Amino acid sequence: MAHVAEKEIVSRPEYDENGRAHYSLPNARAEENLVVACPQVAEKVIPVIFLPGVMGSNLKEIDSDDKVWCVDMSLGLDALTWVFKSKKERKALLNPLSTEVDGRGTVLYDDLEGRVFPSRTARGWGSALYKSYGEALHVLQFMLNDAHILIDNLKNGTIRRTSRQLLIGEDLGAEKGEDALTEAEVRRSYDYLFPLHVFGYNWLQSNADSAVQLDRYIKKVLASYQDRLAVDKVILVTHSMGGLVARYYSEELNGRDNILGIVHGVMPDLGSPTAYRRMKTGERGIVGAVIGDDAASLMPVLAQSPGPLQLLPGKAYGQGWLRIHSDTEKVSKPVSDPYTEIYLNEEDWWRLCEKELLLNDVSKEWKAYQSRIKKDVENFIEKLHGQYHPNTYAFYGASEKYPSDDHLIWQQIQIPTLFKGSPVKDPVQRHSGGKTFKLISSGSRGDGTVPVSSGRIAFSGIRALLATDVDHEGAYHVGDTGREEGFP
Repeated sequence: MAHVAEKEIVSRPEYDENGRAHYSLPNARAEENLVVACPQVAEKVIPVIFLPGVMGSNLKEIDSDDKVWCVDMSLGLDALTWVFKSKKERKALLNPLSTEVDGRGTVLYDDLEGRVFPSRTARGWGSALYKSYGEALHVLQFMLNDAHILIDNLKNGTIRRTSRQLLIGEDLGAEKGEDALTEAEVRRSYDYLFPLHVFGYNWLQSNADSAVQLDRYIKKVLASYQDRLAVDKVILVTHSMGGLVARYYSEELNGRDNILGIVHGVMPDLGSPTAYRRMKTGERGIVGAVIGDDAASLMPVLAQSPGPLQLLPGKAYGQGWLRIHSDTEKVSKPVSDPYTEIYLNEEDWWRLCEKELLLNDVSKEWKAYQSRIKKDVENFIEKLHGQYHPNTYAFYGASEKYPSDDHLIWQQIQIPTLFKGSPVKDPVQRHSGGKTFKLISSGSRGDGTVPVSSGRIAFSGIRALLATDVDHEGAYHVGDTGREEGFP
């Protein structure tokens, strides 16, 4: 945009109810020779859709206003009510068949974009967990919709640079990818509008089912912009398990032609042994307070939930990621097939699912779990392996600061006993044949959840691949939200 000449004023664009730009002319006498500059602004739209990770979407009971999973407080304190729920209550509430997405979560600055785009609530922002994504979504939308800074520069004679301009010529250190952004590329990006939408999904159900719903959602988003679209496609940005949903839609549901490109953040491309560890030992912190902090609390929930089970390592992850080390032998599993050797194993104490913990009719629950592993989990993982959209970009965690489960070891240990010789109870321990084993992580580089071996996508056609030092949950953390670029 050029500088403003003398006796020239800049008129800011205004927008009608359809998002179309128009300009208001000031009242002035002809002899004043006043010139009104109406900066040309982008009109064509390219929708961007964000897909959260596991536990990243708010859930409620079907056909009810009763919330099941919704963390609106920034510290997650409103999730602590789960501490007082029994195992049976957790299993009943966190059921993929009785829950659905809840779009009533907290949304920052709902109408900030005015008439340019529909409200942020209408764009699905309320379906995303505020604690994990609320501020990040706001900052991302600001970065995608900051052309007003260019108009301010024109009007005020300033030279403030936008976030995109700050990246011109920057070398991000990608191990594979395109050259740094050029000025021409950034200038062209301002020819388009990028409304940010959120696709919240039921992370308890199969990711294949979520992909079917994503298909409907994308068609709905595209239809909502009608003739404003620059192209009849969207850009997908994913976090963790959301990447699996996007890939399944793209490659298995013929969605590829509706997608300009996909950006994956910390996606467990091959699965992660962390999924095994969670099921065997429970979770820590706020997540543990909700879904269970030991196997007895968590296993009944995960065993009935295809989505989290689809995060388990598939065959492509490789051999020997589960190791059992006693004072007499060392065993490494799987030898070839994790499904039969670990996930469907009924005998060995280190098996994934301990059916005696499944609650209710144990025999019935075990048969349902077996069917789930064979039908929903194995089919999904193995079918998706090696399939990616041709315009795939990704970043992953590769830091020693966030030790990750590249492999797990059940290590025999010596522990103290209670008064009557009973071993001390610990969720990360198991007792078998008079021996006590503790589950230990390899502590490998990664993001704290996904190790480098799974996060580093081995797709030869990937457009860009960037190693970072992010942690898994905070992969989209925006830092200091008081800074100018975060809150305009």
